Amino acid sequence: MNKFNRRSRGIGVPAGTALLVAGCGLASFGGGTAAQRTGPAVTITQPAKPAALLLLLAGPASEPAVSGLVDSTTRASEDLTILAAGRSAKTIVAADSPAPARIVIPGAPLAPTGDQTSYQAAQHARRLADWQAERAAGVKAVAAQTEGRMSAWLTTLALPQQLSRLSDPSAGQGGLAAESAVAASAMAGLQAEAGNVFGNRRVVVLFADSLAGSLPPGELTGDDVIVSIPYLPTAPAASAAQAELLGAGAAEAAVIGPEVTAGQLAALVSAGLSQGGGGDSLSTPVLFGNGSAALDATAASQLTRLLARLTKPGATAVINGYASTPGSARANYLLSYQRAARVAGFLEAHGVPAAALIIVGHGATDQFGAGSPDANRRVLVVSEQPANPS
Repeated sequence: MNKFNRRSRGIGVPAGTALLVAGCGLASFGGGTAAQRTGPAVTITQPAKPAALLLLLAGPASEPAVSGLVDSTTRASEDLTILAAGRSAKTIVAADSPAPARIVIPGAPLAPTGDQTSYQAAQHARRLADWQAERAAGVKAVAAQTEGRMSAWLTTLALPQQLSRLSDPSAGQGGLAAESAVAASAMAGLQAEAGNVFGNRRVVVLFADSLAGSLPPGELTGDDVIVSIPYLPTAPAASAAQAELLGAGAAEAAVIGPEVTAGQLAALVSAGLSQGGGGDSLSTPVLFGNGSAALDATAASQLTRLLARLTKPGATAVINGYASTPGSARANYLLSYQRAARVAGFLEAHGVPAAALIIVGHGATDQFGAGSPDANRRVLVVSEQPANPS
């Protein structure tokens, strides 16, 4: 039985806008005559795939990061759950983002049947241009109305006020293992209630106070898990914790410290751990020898080409490490993290700020190609730069 109370469901703010055929009547367009036929009415809305975002907090210190994260990442049809860690986890928020706006406009004018005079063709072209302008205006109106709904909903959550009243959890209740168990229970309850509707969009963010504890296998099956801790973890500690998360069934996992900016965290939550975020993306693969995390001259040359890009203000990169299948899963996770950390170290030594780099080890997942172990011993650097303002 799910111990976390839920509520009615809605749909929230998505990316992009879709035009959906909503009817098949032949309504007249723009006050024209009966001879001015139109196609089916068109509904203008925004696409919304079901998603789940679960945040687990270790105390009030998480408030600024959480409030900003929710403001910048909540999307359409997203189930938002925020819990406070402790012996009895407290539900702070259990809500769905609001439905995107929908506007219905008449269907596009259809061209006259049969032979057309030049006048009829010109009239149809004018009516079609008017309809296209109406559709463009509808797209803008949907975006504005949806943004307004979302802003109002976020205001009702009153996250800063709610989170500022939290108390620190009891000793041991804010560690990785304890928080993972609570998050797994909450996500399982949500899945049981809603059905398997969230697909691959299940993101868990643990604001833990330490990386302590071991996770049982299968606890986090199918979830993308991000662990944020208030201190800079050592590479061995971070890679070991990531191996624990992946061994517990997480689809992807990352361990980050205070050097990761709010924007980088939002990018990880929004776009997935293997890509990093929006903006102009460039991928550079770096290959390694069997069982090795050493950079050779070829790798150094490839990474040097990224330096000009990554030293620009606002640029970031997700450093994704991989391994081939021989060896145990844990050893491969650790090796993949070591490879990614070695690439990050090279970039830092050449002027890239440490805060601009996020290290993620993937072990032997996401194989480049069957029977191609050399290609799977790699690090993929995905660099991001802020999109130019429109």
